[in-house]
Amino acid sequence: MTRKALRAGTRPAGHPHSHEPTPANTSDTQSGTPPAEGTLFLVVGPSGAGKDTLIDGARAALAGDPAFAFARRVVTRPAEAGGEAHEAMDEASFAAAERAGAFLASWGAHGLFYGVRQAVREALGEGRNVVVNGSRREIAAFEAAAARVVVLSITAPPDIVAARLRARGREDASAVAARLSRAVPIRAHGPVIEIANNATADVGVARFLAALLGAAHLPLTLAAAPVSMGREAVCFVARESLCVRAGQLGAAERVDVVAGSRRVRARLALCDAGTLVGPGEAALSAPALERLGLASGSEVTVQRARAAGSRDLLRAKVAGCTLETAEIEQIALDLVAGNYSEGETAGFLVAAAQSLTTSEVIALTRVRAALGNALVWDRPLVVDKHSLGGVPGSRISMIAVPIAAAHGLLVPKISSRAITSAAGTADVMECAARVDLTRADMGAAIAAAGATIAWNGRISHSPLDDVMNAINRPLGIRSALLDVSSILSKKLLAGATHVVIDIPAGRGAKTETRAEAAKLATLFETVGSGVGLTVRAFVTDGSRVIGTAVGPALELIDVRAVLEGAAGASAALREKALDFAAEMLAFDPSVPVGTGRARAESLLESGAALSAFEAIVDAQGRRQTATPGPFVRTICASRSGTVAGIDGPALGALARAAGAPEDKGAGVRVIAPPGAQIVAGAPVLEVVASHQDALDWSRTVDGEAVVSIG
Repeated sequence: MTRKALRAGTRPAGHPHSHEPTPANTSDTQSGTPPAEGTLFLVVGPSGAGKDTLIDGARAALAGDPAFAFARRVVTRPAEAGGEAHEAMDEASFAAAERAGAFLASWGAHGLFYGVRQAVREALGEGRNVVVNGSRREIAAFEAAAARVVVLSITAPPDIVAARLRARGREDASAVAARLSRAVPIRAHGPVIEIANNATADVGVARFLAALLGAAHLPLTLAAAPVSMGREAVCFVARESLCVRAGQLGAAERVDVVAGSRRVRARLALCDAGTLVGPGEAALSAPALERLGLASGSEVTVQRARAAGSRDLLRAKVAGCTLETAEIEQIALDLVAGNYSEGETAGFLVAAAQSLTTSEVIALTRVRAALGNALVWDRPLVVDKHSLGGVPGSRISMIAVPIAAAHGLLVPKISSRAITSAAGTADVMECAARVDLTRADMGAAIAAAGATIAWNGRISHSPLDDVMNAINRPLGIRSALLDVSSILSKKLLAGATHVVIDIPAGRGAKTETRAEAAKLATLFETVGSGVGLTVRAFVTDGSRVIGTAVGPALELIDVRAVLEGAAGASAALREKALDFAAEMLAFDPSVPVGTGRARAESLLESGAALSAFEAIVDAQGRRQTATPGPFVRTICASRSGTVAGIDGPALGALARAAGAPEDKGAGVRVIAPPGAQIVAGAPVLEVVASHQDALDWSRTVDGEAVVSIG
């Protein structure tokens, strides 16, 4: 007696013999993402292996758990015949049901027909794990009907199987012998878990449950963790959660939180249920929740994170090997995906900081930019300017950019905030205008003013920056190689085609010697060419303070003084700004060679640059101008003489002690510049703060050490 082994169809609505698993929850998640399909556990093995006993034991242990369903088979055997709890049906009715598509699977064996109803498909679609007592001969048919099938192969020694068959009393000795002689191989494309049922029933059920839970689809409900973890992606799971008790996460340190095609990698944190997370929840820190892009209440699964595919490449780089472009890209992608531990990431960054080749810097720059979303402008010439910093008061971009804009160049200038200095260009510009522009805001500002001086955090930030900064900054990793990659990738993301780079050299600057700076300039230009940018890098004097003050509001006063042509404006700030504005104008083919400086001076002196600056401020969103704080402390000369120099790092430290750059009104004015003749007791510096406490705190920095008197 044979029948077609498998027939798939749609169960008719209201089918009278629907004893299959019923739906646990038919609602979609809040995000509209349907639950992942559950796992079909196909229990197979010879008669007498004890399949029914193990299934019954698991059913009792998991009673009431909506993650599991146990299918009741339809069998052409009377209900009173004993054996498994089945749905009895005569052959004629079975054949009719089969023709109507009532069964997910159907087959014949030992003079009987067996069927598994279509409700199994529905339960799988709801994300439930369905246990089916199946047939070894029909594994392929079940695999064709479900997305994920795990075969649980129940085995037992022949003498134990024979004793069990004789004990149930349904076959005579010859039938028992025939069953024992059958050898059906297990052929499956998916996982096959062999379970030895050769001891007591309790031991067998425990083994069966361990295999079942270890391979089951065990979803959790997404929640927002009620704690702040900075920028770290963390997933909190209760120790009582079934996926933890099942051993699926084991000793995992990092996990993937998955919902359909969405996935985020996070550090796993186990805690007691009811503290930060419920037993059926996965609570994510804000960065992880943001990256996953799903609302609380969505269904997710938490899986042990797989090892990074590029781990051997990372180790090769740490060992000093040179990598190809595609290999650097693979490492970068795994870094962004969170596929490395902090130790592995740190090891790579330390190695990269010391030994990247030029071709590797080019590859890293390309992939950093590719991971972001580059702006595109409708001009063939898009100019930008960058300074490596380290020189207090050198706010030349805020003068050079308006000059270039007044000439008619498109300048989507992006700038950083201060990290260790008293002010970054974005901090100073924020004293007059909004700087945290979106891409749409920047497009509108460029359309209105032809230029911006905006913060780069919302415009040209690559996801790789978050990963690298999280390690580089705490460890103090400083690397010209990584700096070049970071800076030029940001220029690519801002849509620039031509870039001027200022590389100050001197004590306190990021580059201390001119030879080192010249080497860095060559690297900038070479890497720029490699990624499609025209870059001109210039070494400048980084040993002297530019401008008359440090601190956001104070530096804005310096900038406006130069733009307005005010008496007493800093000559050094004006000259350096004109030098770089001239280089920006030199990119314009319409500017005759050697005339860029004269053109820049004309635009500054005519007031055109000031008008361009005000247009940029209006386009970005004018703010009430920040003013210097009202609390002032004067530092006087301890002896008479000539001011030989001002220690830039010490000056910046003094301004930061007063509250800069967080406090826009805090900073330090330079009263006696280098070369000034002073007498003992004459003022040399003024510390400015918005609060008396900050002014008092500034005394922790030795102000007299800032100025050297010869």
